[in-house]
Amino acid sequence: MLVVNSQAVIAQDKKNELQAKEKNTVITSIKTHLQESYIDADLAKKMVIELDKNSKNYDKITDPDVFSKTLTEDLQRISKDLHLKVRFEPEHILQERRVVSEEMKIEAGKKMAMQMAEINYGFTEAKILEGNIGYLNLRMFADIKYAEETATATMNFLSNTNAIIIDLRTNGGGVPDMMQLLSSYFFDETPVLLSDFYERKTNTKTQLYSLVKVAGKRSTSKPIYILTSKKTFSAAEAFAYTLKHLGKATVVGEVTGGGANRTKRINLNDEFTISMPYIQAIHPVTKTNWEGKGVHPDIKTNEKTALVNAYVDAINKTAKSNKNILLNKIGYAFLKEKSVDNAIIVFEENARLFPDNANTWDSLGEAYFINRDKENALKSYKKALALDPNSESAKAMIQKLEIIK
Repeated sequence: MLVVNSQAVIAQDKKNELQAKEKNTVITSIKTHLQESYIDADLAKKMVIELDKNSKNYDKITDPDVFSKTLTEDLQRISKDLHLKVRFEPEHILQERRVVSEEMKIEAGKKMAMQMAEINYGFTEAKILEGNIGYLNLRMFADIKYAEETATATMNFLSNTNAIIIDLRTNGGGVPDMMQLLSSYFFDETPVLLSDFYERKTNTKTQLYSLVKVAGKRSTSKPIYILTSKKTFSAAEAFAYTLKHLGKATVVGEVTGGGANRTKRINLNDEFTISMPYIQAIHPVTKTNWEGKGVHPDIKTNEKTALVNAYVDAINKTAKSNKNILLNKIGYAFLKEKSVDNAIIVFEENARLFPDNANTWDSLGEAYFINRDKENALKSYKKALALDPNSESAKAMIQKLEIIK
């Protein structure tokens, strides 16, 4: 039995081994599609040259997954295009080529709708933060065919806030129509050009405008913040880049992934596909896009502190009175959540804005103490005591800190 099984494994491995003829077919097909369809003709030529230059390396590869990964790395090294990928996926191609009845299509659509509903179409969390600041954690840009009702309900829920923070730090993209719908809530009824799209193969240009009609209330004049990270990609980047350069949003966080252009999946043969960027997005203001560069934030910070930085900025721009009390309350809310670093950022801002308030320094001292930062805690409590010599809490904490080694 062991001999028979071993022979079966060896036979299967040989079956999966790539032959020179198939590799040549795949590479030739890639070069043809690059020259015909890739968004940048000059880069397409450079990638073709790179493929030819590396032909001897490909000769040594027999594993199909390694082959597709190597091709992808070579193409991306020249193009810096993270959308451009070669994949080994024979099962997907086979499934795609099967004849599907209308009934099966309907059932597949229902299944997709159910799966999307289970994750609330990417609308993970919507809430009103202290100070009447709206917060939306959006994990994907779902097709409005499924998600329009949820998107509309969410935007209406946030419509009475003083500012809105949209968290795209874990959003890897999706479809343009959701980007169009959400963007439309930040403009009035007059259509605004959001993006041009140019297809090199057909030499045609299309345009995407904000919608004339949206259900419910628009938020056209309040501050909008978009949180980003290195993981923010594709349609999520389009949303951030579009609103930033149309003067509608402040981007806070990290430089994003850098995938700007629309892609299509092309079958190279019966086993390999390529994800081919074929339509170039062009912003009406910058006349370019974020491909390979990412969306650069207006307030640059790390992924972890993006929310608190946006939150503090929103409070500074919208709070009409009692800002000192409000920031203190927000700081303690972060402490309660054990987000000590965020609390410190809030208390430090409060101390910067209200340096003559003893309670502000006392709160900052408490946050430093919880963070085991004896030096800064002591400085803060001494500042609080200097401003209010009768503060018993500051006196007690100074005594406590001075005996800590």
